[in-house]
Order: sequence, then C-alpha cells, then structure tokens
Amino acid sequence: MDNAHQLWLEVKSRLQNAEHLIGKTEYEELIQPIDTIHKVSGGYIYLIVSSMLEKYRLEKFYLEKMNQVLATITNEVVKFKIITAEAAEKERESKIDEPFQVPDAVNKRVLRPEYTFDNFVTGESNRFAFLTAMKVAESPHVTVNPLYIFGDVGLGKTHLMTAIGHFVLDNNINTNVVYTTAQQFAEDYFQATTSKKPGAIESFYQNYREAELLLVDDVQFLSGKTKTQEEFFKVFEYLFENNRQIVLTSDRPAAELENIMARLKSRFSWGVLVDIKKPDLNLRKSILKRKLPFLIKDYSDFPEDVIEYIALHFDDNVRDLEGALRRFIYYCVSLNVDFTIENAQLALDAIISQDKTSLQPDYNDVIEQIKTAVARYFNVSMRDLSSQSRRKDLVYPRQIAIYLIRTLFDVPLKKVGEFFGDRDHATVAHSEKKIAALIETDWAVKQDVENLSKKFKEDKQ
Repeated sequence: MDNAHQLWLEVKSRLQNAEHLIGKTEYEELIQPIDTIHKVSGGYIYLIVSSMLEKYRLEKFYLEKMNQVLATITNEVVKFKIITAEAAEKERESKIDEPFQVPDAVNKRVLRPEYTFDNFVTGESNRFAFLTAMKVAESPHVTVNPLYIFGDVGLGKTHLMTAIGHFVLDNNINTNVVYTTAQQFAEDYFQATTSKKPGAIESFYQNYREAELLLVDDVQFLSGKTKTQEEFFKVFEYLFENNRQIVLTSDRPAAELENIMARLKSRFSWGVLVDIKKPDLNLRKSILKRKLPFLIKDYSDFPEDVIEYIALHFDDNVRDLEGALRRFIYYCVSLNVDFTIENAQLALDAIISQDKTSLQPDYNDVIEQIKTAVARYFNVSMRDLSSQSRRKDLVYPRQIAIYLIRTLFDVPLKKVGEFFGDRDHATVAHSEKKIAALIETDWAVKQDVENLSKKFKEDKQ
C-alpha cells in the first residue's frame, strides 16, 4: 500500500504542474483533497473521495488523464479507480486490503496503455476479430488457442492483441503476461546463445515458458530464421501443452507465410484465424474522432468537414489515417493557423497526389535534418548514427531518430532504413515500437522525444 501511496503522490505532483490537463481551481477542488487509498486490487488503485458528485466529476473529466500520468511513472499495468468514502467503509466490513505488489511478471516490454478494448473502434471490417479477442480475454486457453490475427499493416492488430493483455491483467494483475515481437524473440535468442553469462539460455527459456499469456507480434518476421523458428516451436509446444494462451499477429494468413516451417504454420492454424480488413468511411471517421482527445486539448469544435476530408482520402489503413490527422494538426499548430478545410488541403494534398505513400514530399531533407538534430542532442556523429554498431550509446539515439521520422512525417519504413545503414523495414519498425513503448513508461525517454520534437519545430519555423 505504501508503494501505491507514493505513486499517487507523484501523480498529484505532476498534475499540479500540468495546467494543460487540469486547471488550478479544479485541481484544488478535486485532486488535492485526495490523500487516502482504500485498497489495491485487480490492477487498480482505489482512491477515496467524499461524495458521489466528486466521483462523477473525476470519472467524467479527469480519470483518464490521471491514468495517463500514472502510466508515465510506473512500468506496471495499473490504473486508478474512484470510490466514495461511504462505499469504502461498507466494503471494509467484509474485505481486507491487498498489499500493493509489483508483479514479478516477465512483462519487461510494457503494454501500451492506450491499446485497450475501450479505445478500439469497431465496424464491419473488424467486428468479428474484436468479438473473438474479447472471448479469448474473458476465457484464456478455453475457447480459442492460439488466436491468430492477420491483416495489412496499420489496421489495429497490435492494438487488439494488446487489449487482450490489458483485460487479463485488469482481472488479475499477477498474471504473467509476456508481450514480444518476432524480431525481439529472435534477438533475445541470439543474445542468450552468444552470452558468456552462465545460465543465459536457461533464463531465455524460463522467460517465455513461464508465460500464462504470450502475445507475439508480426510472426511473419520469423521468416528465414530456421534456428529461431525451432526454438519458437519448442516454446509454442510447451505453452500449448500446459494450457497457456497464445495470441499471434501477422500481415497474412498462416498458410501464406513464406520460409516458415510447415509444422509451425500448422500450429498457428490450430485455433482460430481472424482477419481485420480496411475500415469503411464511417469507421474511419469514428477513428479520427476517437483520436482527437489524444492530440489536442480543445477538440469539441473540430470541424466535421476536415474529418470527412481526411477520412475520404486516407482509406488504406488506420496508421495512415491517424498519421494524416497528426500531420494536419502539426501543420496548423506550427504555422499558428486555424483548423479549416482549406488548411487541410494545403497540409495534405501533396500526400494525396502521391498515393499517400509519404507524409512528406521531400522527406530526404527531413530525414537528414532530424538525424542532424539527434546527433547534436546526444553528441554522436552522423556516421555513427547510421552505422551498424550496436553500442548502447548509439542504439538509443538511432531509435529516437527513427521514431521521430516515423511519427512526425510517417516516412515509409524502407526509406527510413536506407538512411540508417540500409536496415530492413522490420528493424526500423522494431525501433519505432520500442521508443513508443518506452515513452509510456520512462519519463527520461519522454523528455528526450519532447525536447527534440520542440527543437525540430523551432528550427523549421
């Protein structure tokens, strides 16, 4: 309970200095008075308030923001819930508080907090996949095992898989949930087999075999890695035989995977395969509206015609759709202009005319500018930034640069790889995902990204 109280004090402190999240008056009325934790249970820290009105106001306007701040402080998948003093007192009569324990869950790669079922927008193109994922989350290893989710890039496969992990942890925070990518699994295996530390390979096997829920993203990247496939097969067999739930994602059906062992493809098809198709117009509009609160503070008057314009012209996948929205908002904020259909056309027409393959017509210059800014920020050379070296002091700046290039301008993975020593698109995608995950859990990483984004914006003005 002491750990939970320290977390709450830290969240309070950060909210007090974050007027973009909550005004001073609201902070003093609603946040400051909360100093008692009722209990920690099921992945939630229960905060006590004095009245139903306070509970209502917090839940309606500020609880999500409180949880967003909490996610930047702790690696654990834990959230706040609000309970009135009266309800807490009644519950105390029959229940004992649980101690707050950090689960020694092997989930070192923390699930992205925004990837929940609540934040997944459904339509005809993804409803069956969504409902199947919900069933798996509610009854792991009972109804469907493995669950294999496939579809084109950027349609929400990772979101849906991660939502299963969140749901399971919300019901039992001590569940051993392991999230990884096929690329990361291969890297873990390589490091274990080449490490001079005693017990490295045993530790690798233990890490995955202790999983009660294994989430593996982009299994197509096991292609051609024969030895890694053999080890993954062993892990799969062990977990399946011990009734552990397995969830996989890929960009194609299991039968169409190339350079993957036949017996592994067969195992992937043992359960249920569900696909996610391209979203229709109404779903694209709903996705954009759901994304707005995460991008701008005051979104209530965001023009409907701009939503319509973006939804009409970006119909390939959710990632491009959200990338276009980010590009438009970044354009308007940087130039200090209004959110209008005219500015949407100015910001996005060049992209549309290029079949939406890039969010920056002349991205060569953008890549070089970001690389230069990152190299100066971390005091490394441009040559080292693009080299094949895997020194820790170079890997982190390189991943930051890739993340900024991808998120600010959505430059194609292949093009980014060309500017970083001809790395393949899987490596580039891994770097982007890794920094995105760290931003949610590591305050220092979040600050580095914000500082560099701000500096780049200032340099462009």
